[in-house]
Amino acid sequence: MMFCALLVTFLIAFVDSQFNYDSWIDLKKATPTKISLDEEKVLAFGIQGSGRGQCQTDTNLRCGIKCSCISNRRYCCRQRKDWDSLSHSEKTRFLDAVYDIATGRRGWARRNHYVRLLYIHERFWLTAIHKRDEFFPWHRIYMLRIENLLRSVDCRITIPYWDWTKQPARWWESSIFNYRYFGSNVDQRTGRLTHHAQCPSNGYFSQQNRFTDLRNRCLVRQFTYNVAPASYERIQRILSWTSFRQFESSLRHEHGVPHFMVGGESTGLFFTERAAEDPLFWVHHSNVDYQWYQRQTRYLETWDEFWGESDLKNRRLSAFEETMGQAINPFRHGKGGVCVEYVENDDRYEKMLEKLQNSRFDNLNSGSGFALSKIECLERSRQFPSQIFTLFRTSAFEKNDFLRKRNQDGDC
Repeated sequence: MMFCALLVTFLIAFVDSQFNYDSWIDLKKATPTKISLDEEKVLAFGIQGSGRGQCQTDTNLRCGIKCSCISNRRYCCRQRKDWDSLSHSEKTRFLDAVYDIATGRRGWARRNHYVRLLYIHERFWLTAIHKRDEFFPWHRIYMLRIENLLRSVDCRITIPYWDWTKQPARWWESSIFNYRYFGSNVDQRTGRLTHHAQCPSNGYFSQQNRFTDLRNRCLVRQFTYNVAPASYERIQRILSWTSFRQFESSLRHEHGVPHFMVGGESTGLFFTERAAEDPLFWVHHSNVDYQWYQRQTRYLETWDEFWGESDLKNRRLSAFEETMGQAINPFRHGKGGVCVEYVENDDRYEKMLEKLQNSRFDNLNSGSGFALSKIECLERSRQFPSQIFTLFRTSAFEKNDFLRKRNQDGDC
């Protein structure tokens, strides 16, 4: 018994030594920067420019690409934007392309390519793509694949991101679930929100619009209203942790919450290995990639940190030709070295830092890092859905550490 007790004590000490919960924001180990492209990022990410001495002003080119002038050189990147910042025509342009490709209206070659991509996600569901090594880089390349397919229809299209951190308490009221876009979860008989599993009652991908999954059936969603995604403060706290291991584990599991709350329990498509068959998958994972992008571009010292294994970057990603190293750099990822830049359209980050600074003087953060209101922390009373741990086959150690840290921070 004494030996067991000593062993447990050793393991606890070992675990604590492996997870450094320090935050760059709290300890000021690095200066958080804006995520837009600038000279500092050009140097850090090794981006190759063109036209030395010929670039004087930033320009917006066609095909969703913006060229920035930095030190008299031109750097051109695809622009991915917040869903809410798009005009109605930009939203419908994206949705039209997805719908037309998925239903074969843009030719069966594109339809077959699209189907192959969906089957890849289903086939590799229980492999490395949802574990620590490949989750972030694999999905970055996966998104690039579908984006390139959409751009073959209309080169102005890039995948927007659904920022579910904006209204975590009432996420179902997001504009993305508007009846004109991805559709609401309203019972067709009563006209009220429903908990029942059902086909989207309206929107582009509804049964009435003759949209089907790969089994030739309607999509099925089952909203779970008593579960909420992480708030902006919670995500930014995760992004600022100096421990890559803790950051990766936390964000990977937090990403599962929108899958669960939209797909619901076990009957909703969005919470299964077939989640990619719901086009909501792309805007959700665009947001997850955006969050990783924020960490990389705000804390440049470790933008290419990936488990501390140099040989890992040369390993090929499951089902793809790209290596992990070709996926890690957001400004040169994929075989063609595609530059992607996410557009931030509000000042929440600056306000959060100001709030954090004020809270230091008020109560030394109370150990949490953020002073949050009752409204902001409404989702605190909602337990993290344990089904996510089951779905991802999370080890008991990783699960307990994630929940311990979540509870310790008191973050939303």
